[in-house]
Amino acid sequence: MRVLLYLILVLSAVLPAAEVRVRILHTSDLHGNLNGDDTSQAGLLRLASELDRRRREFPPGGVLVIDTGDTFQGSLVSLISSGKAPMALLKAMGTDVWVPGNHDLDYGFSTFLELAEYMRPQILCGNLTPKSSAYANYPAWRLFDCNGARIAVIGATASFLPHWFLGFDGAFHIESARAMLRRVLPEVLAAKPDAVIFASHQGWVEADPRGVNEISDIAQEFPEIDLILGAHTHRVFPGRTIGTHTWYLQPGAHGEFFSQADLVVDTEKHAVTEIASKLIRVPAEGPEDATVLEAVKNWLSKAEAVAKVPLTPPLPADIPANGRPGVNCAVSELICRAIAESGGCELALHGTLSDVGFQAGEVVTLEKLFQVIPYENTIVTCKVTAEELSRIVAEQWSLRKVYSFCGLWGATAKNSEAKTEILSVGADEAPVDSIRRYTLALNSFTAAGGGRTPVLEEILANPACETTNTGISTRNALKDWFQKHPGVNIAPRTWLR
Repeated sequence: MRVLLYLILVLSAVLPAAEVRVRILHTSDLHGNLNGDDTSQAGLLRLASELDRRRREFPPGGVLVIDTGDTFQGSLVSLISSGKAPMALLKAMGTDVWVPGNHDLDYGFSTFLELAEYMRPQILCGNLTPKSSAYANYPAWRLFDCNGARIAVIGATASFLPHWFLGFDGAFHIESARAMLRRVLPEVLAAKPDAVIFASHQGWVEADPRGVNEISDIAQEFPEIDLILGAHTHRVFPGRTIGTHTWYLQPGAHGEFFSQADLVVDTEKHAVTEIASKLIRVPAEGPEDATVLEAVKNWLSKAEAVAKVPLTPPLPADIPANGRPGVNCAVSELICRAIAESGGCELALHGTLSDVGFQAGEVVTLEKLFQVIPYENTIVTCKVTAEELSRIVAEQWSLRKVYSFCGLWGATAKNSEAKTEILSVGADEAPVDSIRRYTLALNSFTAAGGGRTPVLEEILANPACETTNTGISTRNALKDWFQKHPGVNIAPRTWLR
């Protein structure tokens, strides 16, 4: 008996641990790009086909498909379906986990809540809580059995959401991802997982002065996390170590790539012993997934039917998007006119949202309007004094090299290093009334501040400003303006000097 016990002890010391191989397929920032738009972006139908091929080449039951958000918004078919088409795609391609991103709220809070319910079996988002009692909290984590390996996946969205959406605090409670992990991770570890994955709509960056992304700090604070799947920044990382040993992956945006991570898991030691990862480029000429196509074909047909329908007569002259908003940019002049008219305002503050403009002789279509305004912003109106306007313009001028810079329309301002002065109001250059409040239109993203414009946020929070989100789409305002003013030539005026 002693000899037998001795042999058992010896053999247990030399036999290899129980190893299980697990594959993680990771998508992010797909932005509804079902069809692709050039040879470098094959589209999500082809992505689904290539992803399925990578899943089928692995032993059954050992693969998890995880998407880390910004799925709903970003294409015409997404707009037509209010995000339903991309959600149907995720379902059809067998996504196991979905973490929402900031642009997944772009169609409005109520639409997000409905789509999140549709994705309830897949959603993991422990730091976002609906305030409405009609919707249950979203789970923070889930334990998956992958051929005997216990894989814990924790999900969190961008905790910077209140800085991007007006009225966010009335609909949701947000928690930092780090605070959520401090609360949840002990519960996760108590379940004795063999691997811990953090899936987040945040990205790793070298420096982040606004504090948008927490990934670097998370990797330092929580070495228990084996793998972080990132998003939001649209950067491409085939795999790198961050923190003390955590592996980080991010596949870029629009479905050009997805990430593949192959893990070797020791189920006796509850540890990951090896991670090998790479990016898979989706072949531009590859096959489209027939099952996924069937799930979204009706939406594709509806988008195709309306995309190129003429909305205006041919335009009389070019309306280019180059130049500086408020100084010499025709597109920003056009958008400012449109939102001021729709919002019933004398002044407007806006920039460009893409590098796409209009050409002489072109007939405006919904497809082209989407290219010029690819985001789901609404018009916000407020009432500001000349002094408040000068502070708003000065703050914007300090950001003139940033993509979100907005130019002034409807009032002439002089900028200098010392100060910004409002010189006159209106096309006729009327004198400034220092007492009066002027009506100003801007879009909802600009009004929310994005963490860049504290002066604007402070002014808009003043009850005297009567800040109102009209709910009018900036894109629809532009469409309406074109239809009300056929044949009008847009010559940008120098409002900022």
